[in-house]
Amino acid sequence: MLELDSLPIAEESVAILIIHSILQYGPLAMDGKPSNNSWCSEAHKQLLEDNFIDELTTRLDRRLDDCELNWQNELVLLVITMITMRMLTICNSTREGKVVNLAIKCRRIGEKWIDLISETIKFTSSPDFSEVENLRLKLVTIGISCILTFSTHSDRIHCLLSSSEHVISLLKAATTTHDNIILNKTQSNISTFVRNMMRFSERTLMMVQPIVAEFLQKTCFQSLNDFVAIYWAVIRSKGTMNGQWKKRTEDLYDGWYDCQYESRYISINFIKGTFLVDGMAIGFLPENITTNELF
Repeated sequence: MLELDSLPIAEESVAILIIHSILQYGPLAMDGKPSNNSWCSEAHKQLLEDNFIDELTTRLDRRLDDCELNWQNELVLLVITMITMRMLTICNSTREGKVVNLAIKCRRIGEKWIDLISETIKFTSSPDFSEVENLRLKLVTIGISCILTFSTHSDRIHCLLSSSEHVISLLKAATTTHDNIILNKTQSNISTFVRNMMRFSERTLMMVQPIVAEFLQKTCFQSLNDFVAIYWAVIRSKGTMNGQWKKRTEDLYDGWYDCQYESRYISINFIKGTFLVDGMAIGFLPENITTNELF
C-alpha cells in the first residue's frame, strides 16, 4: 500500500482491485492461534502500527494535494477515501486524530469538486450531451466518496458526524448522488463498479441514521432548514427557512423527515438523497429563472 505513488489508481480496474483488498475481512492468526486482534484481517494488521499509519497518512495527504486541483481524478479521491476510512476503523486511538483530519480533507476536496463541476454544467454551452453525461457520472462518484467519509464504526463516527456542518455535508453528498443519477439520461453508462459503490454508500447512509436522528432532535432540526435554504431555489432566494420538521417514523434507521412550510409539504430522505416538495421532485431550472422575482 505504501507504493501507492506508482499505482495508476485513476483507472477503474486498479481502483476495483484496491477497494476489494480494503474490504477484505478474515481472522488474524499467529502460530495457528487467534491473536488479541482476531477481528482484524491479516492483510491489514499493519494498520495497527503507528509508524505505518504515520507514513501512509503522509503519502495519502501528498497524493490528495497533487490531485486537488484536478477534478478529473474522481477515482483517485474514491480510493484514497476508502483507504483512509479503513485506516480510521482499525488504527490505534493514538492516531485517530491524524486520520480523521485526512478524512475531512477528502470530504472537503469532494465538496469543492462538486461545486466546480456543477458550475461547469450550469454554464456549459456545448451541444455535446455526452460531455454533460460524463460530468454527471463524475458527480455521482464524487458524491459517493463524500458519503464514504462517514463510513466508520460507532466509536469513532462522532469525529466525523457531530455538527450541523457535518449533517449538511452528508445531505449534500446524498442529494448530489441521487440527483445526478436521475439526470443521467443513459443509465447504462453507470458501470457495475459504480453501482456497487452506490450500494455500499447507501449502507453507510443507513448505518448513521440513529446518530443523525439524535443530533437533529437535539438541535431542533435546524440543519434541515439550513440545507433547504442552500438546496431549494425558492428558499435560497429568501436566504433562510424556519420550518417545523419531524421524523416520519420511530424507526431509527428510517431516513425520512417531513416539514410543513407555508402551503408546501417538504420531505427529505437521508438514505436515498431524495428531496420532495408536495410529493414531487423539484425541477432543475436555469438560475436566471429561479432568481427572477416572478418565480
